Amino acid sequence: MWIGLLGGVHAVGDDGVPIDVGPPRSRTVLAALALSPGVPLPVSRLIDLVWGDSPPSAKALQWHIAQLRKALGPSAIARVGAAYRLDVPTDVELFRSFLRAGDAAAAVAAWGGVPLAGLDAPGLAGAVAGLTEEWLGAVEMDFSRRVSADPRSVVGELSSFVSAYPTREELAALLMTALCRSGRQADALAVYQRVRQHLVEELGVEPGPSLRAAEQQVLAQAEVPAPVLIGRAADLAAVAGALRRAPVVTLVGPGGIGKTRLASAFDGSFVSLAEISSSSDVPRAVADALGIVERPGATVAQAVIAARPSLLVLDNCEHVLDGAATFAAAVCSSVQVLATSRERLSVADEQVVVVSPLDRDASVELFDVRARAADPSYVGDGSVADLCGLLDGIPLAIELAAARVRSHRPAELLTRLDIGVRRTGSARHRTVRAAVQWSYDLLSAAERALFCRLSVFAAPFDLDAVADDSVLGDLVERSMVSVRFGPFGRRFRLLEPLRQFASEHLVDRAGAMTLHASWCLRQVSAVGELLAGPGEVEGVGRLAELWPNLRAAVTWALESGDLALADALVRPVVTELPLRGRREIGDWAEQLAPGGFWLVWVAERNTQSSSPAALPDTPDHPLSRYARAYASGDGQGLAQCLPEALSSVDDPHLRAFLELMPSGTLLGIGQFGHVDRTVSKLADRYRRLGPPTLLHWTLQTLGYSAMFQGRDPDPFFDEAADVELPPGTLSANKTTEARRAFRRGDQGKAFELLAAHIDELLETGNLVAASVVAVEFIAITKESMRDEASRVLGYLQHANDFGALAAQRLVNGLTTTSARMDDREALLYMRAVLSADRARLTAQRPPTGQA
Repeated sequence: MWIGLLGGVHAVGDDGVPIDVGPPRSRTVLAALALSPGVPLPVSRLIDLVWGDSPPSAKALQWHIAQLRKALGPSAIARVGAAYRLDVPTDVELFRSFLRAGDAAAAVAAWGGVPLAGLDAPGLAGAVAGLTEEWLGAVEMDFSRRVSADPRSVVGELSSFVSAYPTREELAALLMTALCRSGRQADALAVYQRVRQHLVEELGVEPGPSLRAAEQQVLAQAEVPAPVLIGRAADLAAVAGALRRAPVVTLVGPGGIGKTRLASAFDGSFVSLAEISSSSDVPRAVADALGIVERPGATVAQAVIAARPSLLVLDNCEHVLDGAATFAAAVCSSVQVLATSRERLSVADEQVVVVSPLDRDASVELFDVRARAADPSYVGDGSVADLCGLLDGIPLAIELAAARVRSHRPAELLTRLDIGVRRTGSARHRTVRAAVQWSYDLLSAAERALFCRLSVFAAPFDLDAVADDSVLGDLVERSMVSVRFGPFGRRFRLLEPLRQFASEHLVDRAGAMTLHASWCLRQVSAVGELLAGPGEVEGVGRLAELWPNLRAAVTWALESGDLALADALVRPVVTELPLRGRREIGDWAEQLAPGGFWLVWVAERNTQSSSPAALPDTPDHPLSRYARAYASGDGQGLAQCLPEALSSVDDPHLRAFLELMPSGTLLGIGQFGHVDRTVSKLADRYRRLGPPTLLHWTLQTLGYSAMFQGRDPDPFFDEAADVELPPGTLSANKTTEARRAFRRGDQGKAFELLAAHIDELLETGNLVAASVVAVEFIAITKESMRDEASRVLGYLQHANDFGALAAQRLVNGLTTTSARMDDREALLYMRAVLSADRARLTAQRPPTGQA
């Protein structure tokens, strides 16, 4: 049985048949209780909510409670002292559970309509308004995702919502974005004008920063197809020609000249190096931008070559020139590189394109476009050309000046800027600095403080990073902060010349880093909730976006000695180390504490390494014993320390995860009953609550447990293979897909899948999975290639406890060879066998068109 409040108050039995809950007053009593299910509601409060200023006698309430109990069952409403409690699930609970999990689409789908529809309940109006607000927030979250995925498809639906809720600026901003991305800039601007008129006339307020930012975004695209590339036709042709001739092309020029924008015009994988400080950090910056997880035994450069992007753009190389040059040289034989820098990289076969200032006409055009974006009433005059000439035709300086036309006419800008530029000299880099200084001087104290504080962000950020979004909106209007729309909504950042200037003027760096870390903590906590539930795929995407900022926050916390803050920043995402190979977490873990919880993750990082290091000496702790047994593959030791280790972990998600981690080792010592009981419970948990990856892992574990016990493992493996996993997840899926293909008679497909998985393991250095691959290799080759299967069986017997048990239980009548191999040698051998057999099958296949 459950209680519905959305779309009207109603009840439905287990059989799906509606239950009559009585007259309107009884339904109001039920609604008041159902808005707080499981929570005792005092009689006095219940009477106040239902009857307001005309309270009846207590017997009236008792009568309605009695009627509801008759309808719903005596246990539905419990008496708790001087209070009543509803013990029946509600549709509002379901809706809110989806919200907490970050699944906005499911929350919107679960919304059944207007809360308490048809019920006259003034005392519950506040609760209804709150629920409606939650729903609208979910609607906005869902539309944000859908606009990013397919803007054209949501225009009609969004238009209806904007008409129904004309004061919801976020909905209007999303509609403008959808229209703009559908090529309907004029319609997007019309939406802005209608909403602004309504806000001004009905509420007496101007649009907020989100709507103003959307307007600026539309205006920037409405004037010309690519306003940021005004006057760059010849440069575009020069760069395109250079890319046809050379493996490495470097755009050189002073800051603010437009190198980044010019490079962004070419379709490629874009990597900003602006926020890193050392050449040694270049590979990690590339890994962050491309979503590459660093693996042992393979460099980021090798991973880039394997991914083969059409073009790799390395932006802002000048301060890490050696690192950028080394990385470009490492990949350019297979991947084309386009770099931007104030000087050349000096690598072999590099071609340099010098990015020059805009000519007079293009400078004026750019100023006019940006000025109209800042002030639709702007009208240029004869001073604009002189102003652009004073600014040396440098795009960033021109845009900063144009952003001020609301308060300064072009002639006034010319007079004010003339003083600043002449004082700093005529060199182009000084011109940009003078324009930035002048724009900075015109900011209010609050705008200056925020502008400087934002310089500590190592990557784009959202509105939650600032205390006053109106100040941020003002900085966006003045072109001091850039805004873009990404997969998770609007993101803000400072262009690199502006960030450097802001960093130099930042007075309280420790205070700025503290606020930055607080923002990161809120972000990573929300991401952690997604990763632990059904919203895992989104959580992985959000974490990838957050990672550079998270790294900066953790580094600062560790360097400043605030281990509690570092712990809080890393703990919500710590399972990403085993699930998706983020080995940097293990590096942080080693600095966090000498033993206990964090030693587990040092052990996991070391286990993933192709040459695992010994664990450091640490004080005795249940989790330290767990970590050492796990790292050494000591199944008996794990079995002994597991109960005490788990009892020392408070977080239920982490406790369940730590219970699952050693399952493979425990299978290796024959603890089938324990594994089946615990992992089956975990599988039920993950089916209901997520995350998908852990459901996948539990099903894989149960499959191998069934296999070792002589039962059919395929139902578990098939269900595991159908689970949608986030990108980058460490999984044995290809092995079970190979098993399924072989079972269906497609040996070629089975060999292809297994070979592809071996390639992946070798490329990523994830050699610990070799024994699992060997199990499947033997299963699909023991009939057709007995000698090869026997040799792998010899490896499997000595690989680890899991492999030894597999060799004992799974292979009937297969002779074991005495040759021994380590994990890498075994993978290479299996890969060679599979490749040779595929080549043989290809040679035997008749030419196209022949029988």
